[in-house]
Amino acid sequence: MSIVPKALSGIRVLGATRMLAGPYAEMLLADMGAEVLHIELPRIGDDSHYFAPLIHGEGSCFLAANRNKKSITLDLRKPEGQEIFRDLAKISDIVIENNRPGTMNKWNIGYSQLKEIHPGIIMTSVSGFGQSGPYANRPGLDIIAQAVGGLMSLTGEQGGPPMRTGNALGDFLGGLFAAYGTLTALYYREQTGLGQHVDAALLDGIIAVLENVIPNYTALGKVTTRNGSRIPGVAPYNSYMAKDGYVVIGVSSNTLWQRFVAVMGRPELVDDPRFASAPLRVANVEEVDAITQAWVADRTVAEVVFVLNEAGVTCAPINSVDKLVEDPHVIAREMAVEIEHPIAGRFKVSGVTPKLSLTPGTIETPPPTLGQHNDEIYRGLLQYSDKKIKDLAEKGVI
Repeated sequence: MSIVPKALSGIRVLGATRMLAGPYAEMLLADMGAEVLHIELPRIGDDSHYFAPLIHGEGSCFLAANRNKKSITLDLRKPEGQEIFRDLAKISDIVIENNRPGTMNKWNIGYSQLKEIHPGIIMTSVSGFGQSGPYANRPGLDIIAQAVGGLMSLTGEQGGPPMRTGNALGDFLGGLFAAYGTLTALYYREQTGLGQHVDAALLDGIIAVLENVIPNYTALGKVTTRNGSRIPGVAPYNSYMAKDGYVVIGVSSNTLWQRFVAVMGRPELVDDPRFASAPLRVANVEEVDAITQAWVADRTVAEVVFVLNEAGVTCAPINSVDKLVEDPHVIAREMAVEIEHPIAGRFKVSGVTPKLSLTPGTIETPPPTLGQHNDEIYRGLLQYSDKKIKDLAEKGVI
């Protein structure tokens, strides 16, 4: 166990979440020292326990988003479960939930109800479309947020179909902005004593990272479309196939272009009027990419990356996950960290980011097993009697 103090030590989070976006928000806070009580349905648990692929019977999706937490079982659909939730909320700082909007109110544990018993409580709600607006009650998934938010229209090869990103970016952005909003509200409470309701939507998160797509349309009438790995203002800026894999190269200035053509042994291209400026190189991108690809094709990934980085030209390998986890920089940054789980065994997960100099986040405990901390929380923290705990378990409340 780490003896280094963490920034969120002493903060208790009550998490009524499942799947990915909500649990990810919880995990970000847990990494920085918050005590997170992750609520799961008795005997069933989070759906992500069962999502393939499984690691010795445990869903890797659950394993990836639930480290550093405590698991308790509690059925919030039952009045007794709602009463227990209120008991826990009274002694917590933050509630994170990602149910359909209105569900927590229906169960009498929404923000308006909880603030009556705890004015300083912060409730963060994560949903597909947010707590307001005409789509609020629609079910939301990562792919839905990417579709409605415009990201899929930007992703894929030119002339090809829209594509989802390779990971659940909508879920992760929803969780990331939820954590950001939660910490902002926590800071405000430190100044005023007042809690508030944080409304984080997967759709909003996608729209927030669209870069210049919205101003390009509203100011210039330009609808950005799919363009593979290219971008509008720079060439070469793409992926290229070497003898044994792929690299990316980005030449973002005339100085870098001069270095690049020198490395390629094509100094005459400096004076070629087709390539004299960034706009001209973009206008002639097919030729630029063909020249670049021809040079890369004769070399290995390692050769291309070495000579271009030595020359100060931006270049990198496209790592598959097997190469990523062995990358010396990734290892040095502790961004693929090995943990041991009582069921799944030993495996690596993504590391903690960002890096704090004084109060660094760490991975202290693996993802919990279902209800692993029931005794600690119900008997220890809430001081429920043995009889009460037995009765609640027999009724399926915990």
